[in-house]
Amino acid sequence: MKFALLVYWNKVRNIGEYIQSLAALPFLPTVDNYLNKETLSDFSGDMHKLILNGWFMHYPQNWPPANHIKPLFISFHISPKAKDLLLSDKAIEYYKIHQPIGCRDHDTVNLLKNKGVDAYFSGCLTLALNRDLYLDENNTDEIIFSDVLYNMARFNPRISIISLTRSILRTPKVIYQEWKKRKLIQKIFPEPILSKAKYIIQEKSLRKYSHEERFNIATDFLKKLANAKLVVTSRLHTALPCLAFGTPVIFIDGKLGRKFDTSRLSSYTDSMLNTINMHDIQNKSSEELQILVNEYAKGNPTVHQKYRSDLIKRVNEFIEA
Repeated sequence: MKFALLVYWNKVRNIGEYIQSLAALPFLPTVDNYLNKETLSDFSGDMHKLILNGWFMHYPQNWPPANHIKPLFISFHISPKAKDLLLSDKAIEYYKIHQPIGCRDHDTVNLLKNKGVDAYFSGCLTLALNRDLYLDENNTDEIIFSDVLYNMARFNPRISIISLTRSILRTPKVIYQEWKKRKLIQKIFPEPILSKAKYIIQEKSLRKYSHEERFNIATDFLKKLANAKLVVTSRLHTALPCLAFGTPVIFIDGKLGRKFDTSRLSSYTDSMLNTINMHDIQNKSSEELQILVNEYAKGNPTVHQKYRSDLIKRVNEFIEA
């Protein structure tokens, strides 16, 4: 039997995609093929085992995967934008052949169960990341802020007359959002933390890089998390690796996204992650919030550990079968 690993389309900007593949990689005895998540229906050749974890998908018309793929559905998320095609009669028939379907969030579990598919909440495969693979001898022991409340001032104009006009019109709003975001962050965190922190981002254009280079970028990102003293983020795939590594992490949930974000996040912010939400920020004093920060900085909840153990067990059984 051959083994494949998921890679992603050229427009990918989120390092979190490759982090999810890095979570799958150590389980594979070999990588015989890289398969693009968006074109799995086109694959032909020898039978390959493939761990199907992550966010699905940008091109749902290319679903389900080809018969030459033997999948393990685990940490599977159906995007609300793609659910009509991912829940088609053909797709449901495919899930039933390969059930039970391990899901990354409770919304996906419910979507599949409502269609008669055996589904369960597996958690995210990044909870199974191995810290030993990312430890650095030059341990920096840094405080890291990664995309905290990133949706408040997200702006990346493209060069064209239309986009330039839009950027000019949006600039006052972006400036205001950036100011508001900074005020909120300053309310939560004392100045000594903010002044010492290192600021990194999970999202960048990866178009010009090869898959190998993208994996290296994701690996470097994980090394920063594994060796940090404390991580503060609003990104799920920054926070969940921290749980796996035992790095104290504080998740700032601004409830600024759409259903797209809420459906992914609540499965973790409700119990697994030390979370400060917008209600906390608006209704607690700065002193109360900073007490909360100090408490959360001591360590993470342990709820994720049972999911980590089950993830490792199920993936190993799939690989060895």
